[in-house]
Amino acid sequence: MHRKIRIILAVRSPIPFPQTTTAHPKCHLNALVAAALMLASSANAEVAPAGDASNLDAVQVTANRFAEQVQEVPNSIEVIGAEELRARGVNDLRTALSLLGGVSVAPGGDEGPAAAVPSLLGLREVDDFELLIDGVPAGGAFIPQFATLDLSNVERIEVQRGPAPVLYGTTAFAGTINLIHYAAGSAEKRINLAYGTFGSVEGSASTVLVQSEYRASLGVDGARERYSDSRSGLDRGHLLLRNAMDIDGGEARLDLDATIQHQRPASPRPLEGAAFDPETPLDFNQNPADGKIDTNRFQLTGGYDKNVSVGSWGTTLSVTHTHTQLVQGFFNPDSDAASGPDNATGFHEARNLTEAYLDTHVTHRFGSSLVATFGASELYGRAHQDSQVFSYTVPDDGSLPNPSGEGTPQDSGYLSDRRSFAGTYAQTRWNLTRNLGLLAGLRLNHTDERRSSGTLDGTQEQRASTTRLSGSFGANWRVWQDAEGDLDDVVLYASYGNTFQTPQIDFGPDNQGPLLRPETARSYESGIKADGFDGRFSAELSVFCVDFANQPVATVVDNTPALVNGGRERYKGAELELNYRLVQRLALSANYSYNDARYRDFQTVIDGASVQLAGNQLLLSPHDLAGLGLTYGGGDGFQASLVANYVGNRYLDMQNTVNAGSYITVDSTLGYAFRGYSISVSGYNLTNRRDPVLRSELGEGQFYLLPGRRLFVRVSASL
Repeated sequence: MHRKIRIILAVRSPIPFPQTTTAHPKCHLNALVAAALMLASSANAEVAPAGDASNLDAVQVTANRFAEQVQEVPNSIEVIGAEELRARGVNDLRTALSLLGGVSVAPGGDEGPAAAVPSLLGLREVDDFELLIDGVPAGGAFIPQFATLDLSNVERIEVQRGPAPVLYGTTAFAGTINLIHYAAGSAEKRINLAYGTFGSVEGSASTVLVQSEYRASLGVDGARERYSDSRSGLDRGHLLLRNAMDIDGGEARLDLDATIQHQRPASPRPLEGAAFDPETPLDFNQNPADGKIDTNRFQLTGGYDKNVSVGSWGTTLSVTHTHTQLVQGFFNPDSDAASGPDNATGFHEARNLTEAYLDTHVTHRFGSSLVATFGASELYGRAHQDSQVFSYTVPDDGSLPNPSGEGTPQDSGYLSDRRSFAGTYAQTRWNLTRNLGLLAGLRLNHTDERRSSGTLDGTQEQRASTTRLSGSFGANWRVWQDAEGDLDDVVLYASYGNTFQTPQIDFGPDNQGPLLRPETARSYESGIKADGFDGRFSAELSVFCVDFANQPVATVVDNTPALVNGGRERYKGAELELNYRLVQRLALSANYSYNDARYRDFQTVIDGASVQLAGNQLLLSPHDLAGLGLTYGGGDGFQASLVANYVGNRYLDMQNTVNAGSYITVDSTLGYAFRGYSISVSGYNLTNRRDPVLRSELGEGQFYLLPGRRLFVRVSASL
């Protein structure tokens, strides 16, 4: 996300699934107490538990290479299976993650209506999260590509809260979302059609092409999404072809993932003082008449996995190219539609991103109690962007603004950037006893960046590099196990992580700025996981504390606005998740989280004045989040789901003077399945709340609202 502008402006599923600031003593104390208590007393694996297995028995592959069950991992990690995604009528990332404790997703934003910005640990910055698609970073070198994320033919989604500094390095700064499709030779094997509000249409199909020594599967889907704002929407086509073959005792893989997407962007709503402009309609679109965000993304991924003499060896190589053409515009600060001509600023951009990812690793077992992974990876990215800024007029009667070609040209500029994230890593799992295990890892990182940018006023050449360690350490202690009793397992865990993140690129029209020092993070987490009643019940309670440092802050140098390192923030809180299968086909999920995300030392410039924000709550970060879900179904017959989410009060400004109230959203699905066919009706945001959920990084002082109520009728058939 565009850090520069940001600084200047001041549920868990019911169906299984050395350069940092000194941390606060309370954070150390929490971690030490948890550790004292504990010491005193392959990516395509099938993960959906069955029979008497609980959610915590689901196998994950995101936190480590050992394919361990969730309850064995000393971190907060969740797995959402395909069956639940279908049962709840999930159609985007918000609905997919709506039952994860402490997680909320703001749909839309500056990247268009297809985009999404997740929030974990009370933090809502898209560039702080790692998005993986089948274990490969999607946009990790620059900005996670949530706008092209596709949920068709997905086997499961894994979500890890907090940093993952060993396997994925600096790009997994605050959380990781891993979207895993069915493997080659496997597929959902269904055809799905849907028609929805405002003329939206969706369709998808997936099937197995070949299933032998050579395996292949294909998934295709398309969508025409429309919203209450008649000028916004998206048209998308997506194809995923997965191939695998048994060669020389191992498995070779080759995947093609292609997306063509045309978006018509929506607009954020201007905030005037302590309230939104009452004369500005909820869905008033400020963009020029030819506003667009058109993206073509192509990814080719190959790999080879084999058991060798030293262990299990795996290698993945992926190359992705993304081309985006966009035209966008926003009201000028402190202006409105009645202020006369040229009351808005727009820009043309042509952006090309090329990324290459290579990872190779060996997992070796030392005896019966110690297993380790040794590996190396490189994430390389090249970006080039050309921008043309123009001024234009948004009519005060709400009519269509002129096309961008009729605007008044202003500055033009370019940005060229090359980035390299290289690292070697080692991660070990050591079972000291039958009930006590340690998970530890270190990564030696080397990052290098070369940037060239320019405008009519001149050019700027910069280079920066960093070499340093990152790592994590965790322990889990099974304090109770009784397979014959009502309470099957109780596990205590604690973990510590230390990592850093290179400064993010501002892909907005203002692309001049210094290369700052990396941001740093120290995280502490502890908790308890329990399941019982023959897999019908599971619960997890976790507490966390994360310190961020070296964050960019706005200042003035020689009477010129500038960015410098120096900001510090702290995120702490607790999350509780409960899951209970009431009867065979009826599951209940509930979660609650308390987040306290605050500035610790954040001296910045707002409206020309220097302001110390220490103690203030971060904007759009509520203290309270809660979710409640009921899912009924499985097999033939009646199917239903109901999910309600509560978002508490939060602030819309860094000085904590503008308080946005709490709100509740409701999503529901009702349907019937018979002999491989199903029909259902799904409703999203049935309460039709239009609350602010995301601040624009380009339209100053403006906020994107939650999309209005939408309804879909879906039919589905097995292939």
